[in-house]
Amino acid sequence: MITFENVTKQFPDGTTAVSEVDFSVNKGEFFVLIGPSGCGKTTSLKMMNRLIR
Repeated sequence: MITFENVTKQFPDGTTAVSEVDFSVNKGEFFVLIGPSGCGKTTSLKMMNRLIR
């Protein structure tokens, strides 16, 4: 299971890419992030994959 609880990512320049995200993905489930450009989808996935802290 993957769980994000109140996850925020702020870069050193002060830009907040992800703000207070909450979700859970259970074993065997499919998970999709949908939203407009610049809303933090890629950053969230990179955090999930541990490519960024």
